Amino acid sequence: MVDILPFRGLRYNLEKLAAEGAGLNEVATPPYDVINDAQQDAFYAKHPANFVRVDLNKKSAQDNDTDTPYTRAAQLVEQWEAEQTLIPETQPAIYAYSQSWQENGATIERKGMIALLKLEEFETGKVLPHEHTLKGPKQDRIQLMRSTLCNLSQVFMIYSDPQRTLETLLYSPPNADGWARATDADGVVHQFKPVTDADILKQLQTLFKDKTLLIADGHHRYETGLAYQREVREQIQQQTGQAPPEGSLLSDYGMIFLTNMDDPGLKVYPTHRILYQWPQGWNQERFETELFKKYEVVSADETFSYRKPGTDALIKLRLKPEAKPTKLPPLLDTFDAALLEETVFKGILNTTGEALKHEHLLGFYRNEDEIEALWRDHKTVGGFFLAAPSVKLVHEICEGGNRMPQKSTYFYPKILSGLVLYPYRAFSENTTHALSQVVEAHPLANNTKTPVAGLI
Repeated sequence: MVDILPFRGLRYNLEKLAAEGAGLNEVATPPYDVINDAQQDAFYAKHPANFVRVDLNKKSAQDNDTDTPYTRAAQLVEQWEAEQTLIPETQPAIYAYSQSWQENGATIERKGMIALLKLEEFETGKVLPHEHTLKGPKQDRIQLMRSTLCNLSQVFMIYSDPQRTLETLLYSPPNADGWARATDADGVVHQFKPVTDADILKQLQTLFKDKTLLIADGHHRYETGLAYQREVREQIQQQTGQAPPEGSLLSDYGMIFLTNMDDPGLKVYPTHRILYQWPQGWNQERFETELFKKYEVVSADETFSYRKPGTDALIKLRLKPEAKPTKLPPLLDTFDAALLEETVFKGILNTTGEALKHEHLLGFYRNEDEIEALWRDHKTVGGFFLAAPSVKLVHEICEGGNRMPQKSTYFYPKILSGLVLYPYRAFSENTTHALSQVVEAHPLANNTKTPVAGLI
């Protein structure tokens, strides 16, 4: 159902980094949206070509219309390519990418690959979203795309394959050669290498022809890619008077990371909701009066749990039958993040989780140490603790055409940024581009030898 392509990625020159006494550890970063100001400073100091300088360039008091974080990011990509800090892959590749970490004394490994996906609108049913998105992050990312003319990071997607074909093709038998390695702040070991074997690439492309993909993480990135694709197509149609053939633009494709939902290494964790302050007109007594009209206290986990300020105990809750929401479709009507949104944020506080976050009244947390610090420092008026949803449940909800509330899932670990870039333009050294040599594998319209405004 979907078209997966190898590509000639633009990536760090590991030989040059090694000559400087550096490696992938010094330049790769977590995703931009989990980096705080202190971490941004630390990544800046780590290496002059650290990827945070592109993905999350610092704002300056001197910023103006022609000098912004976006223009500086674009200048850095061009500079690093000219200096051969970033170099294009010599052959089309799909990139094997695995992550391993320790949990409860056991080593867990999640195996997957990075490739290009021919972008699909959600209406086709080929790519499924699982949660709603916010407007702000998409505006930021599309400005960065326009400026750098690059797809800088991957959308995390999952699919079902009980036979585990990808794992067999890319990871069996184990081969220690050719891997670049990095260890992140959480101790997760990331391993990454290009795979250029034509037979393996063909088998992987065939594997996904009948697959439906589910976005696990990176909804904003995917929707930004779709918006940029539409924007470029409209510009070219206005310039030429003709709609570009489908799949004929570099911007018709986006980078994704794919992992198998049937792989035991795929883990999903909950995201808890912590209230910093009560909305205007509310206090703890009034809120709890309304909460316990809808929920009763139980001894086992049934929905979300409630924690009061100044206490350690989680109050486990069960929705009373008469309070069951009528607007939620099947599966979502028993899903704790959806119940919290519908019965508490909307049903009691007459708002939404998104609005509470926008007003800086609510935060989304995964890290237990950070949560305990809020309670210890008396920076919360209460919190709601969710259970980890199963991957199967997430998939079933999305197959039914429904979306979960924002931040309903947390697929750990995050994928690193800076492993490989996908330019929407020719490489600086010549007129070839990321989909040069891929034409035979996927019939594309050769409108021009040199990509102009995204044309292949």
